[in-house]
Parts: sequence; structure tokens; C-alpha cells
Amino acid sequence: MAEQGRSHRRTNQMERTRSAIVAAARELADSGAEIRMSAIAAEARVSEATAYRHFPDLVSLLRAAVLVEDQVAVLRSVAEGDDPVERIGQAAEILGRAVLRREGAVRALVSSTIAKPETAKERPAHRFGLIEHALAPWVERNGLAGHEAVAQLVRDLAVVISAESLFTLIDLCGLGPQEAVAGLVATARRTTAAAVATITPAADRR
Repeated sequence: MAEQGRSHRRTNQMERTRSAIVAAARELADSGAEIRMSAIAAEARVSEATAYRHFPDLVSLLRAAVLVEDQVAVLRSVAEGDDPVERIGQAAEILGRAVLRREGAVRALVSSTIAKPETAKERPAHRFGLIEHALAPWVERNGLAGHEAVAQLVRDLAVVISAESLFTLIDLCGLGPQEAVAGLVATARRTTAAAVATITPAADRR
């Protein structure tokens, strides 16, 4: 009985420690600060080794800690009509502003998955759902489901509508955050407009 009591207390302590680490990561993410496992551990008042015992890497911790908004739902709430250029512009702005809100956490995720490519699949890929939802009315109206040119457009847009592109505009091109989001939007719109002009609807291919 005594052994069961000790085991229960150890389990409770582990859960409290894990919760403290997650709360610390969330607090740092919301502050926009640079995020490292050592900083999270210090904020949670535990050792870095303890943090790693609960989370094997920074990616898994940030996935548990950072509640990412449903960007497709945001787009659904603001998008009007079925013009793919307009909808893609809105999608790019939604993603860009979401990245800026938790810039430190997103930078940590990007750098972590670059350093450890095997963890890349664990990184949230919100851009694809956002892009596909933005294009869906145009794809359906023109019978383009499964069209290779549409798949290529999605891949092209995934390069543009991304945290990496936003950080390139800020870090290497010297744009301010809002200018960088505007640049993301403009490039996504141009990419979409060029593709739409060249992709033949199903009705015209008969």
C-alpha cells in the first residue's frame, strides 16, 4: 500500500513538472521571445535535463504547448466569393500574421527541423490546408480536381505562403513585419494569377 502511495505521488509530481514545462513554453511563445529548451527550463524552474526527460526535442514540446489557431476556419470566416487570387491573398495574410504572433516559437520550430530533417514531418503543415481551401471553389467550379497543374500550383504556393519566406523578407530583405506580410500576399497573388491564366478548365479540354 505504501509503495502504491509513493508511486502515485511520483506520477503526480511528473505531471506537475510536465505541466510547468508546457506552461513555460506557452508563456515564452506568447511573449514573442526567442525560444530555446534552456530558456523554457529556466522559466519552468527545472533543469534542462528534466525538460528533455519529458520532451525529447524542442519540436515535440512546442507541438504540445503552442495551440495553433485553425487557420482554415479563419479564412472561411473572412473569404467571400470564389476568386482564387483574392482567396489566396487572404490565405497568405492569415498565415503571415499567425507567424508574427508567435514568431519566436515558429523560428524555433523552423531551425529545429532544419537541424534535424527527420523531425520535419512532426512540424505542423498548416499552409497546405489553407492553400487547398482557398483554391477549392475555383477547382470545383472548373472541374480541376486531380489536375497536375493544380498540384504544381499548390507546391509553388507552399514555397511562398510560409514562415521561411516571411523570415527571408524580414531578415535578408530588410522589410518590416507588416511590409513582409504584404510582400507575401503580393507574391502569392501573382503566382496564382499566372497559373489560373494558363490552366484550362475541364469543359474546354473536351
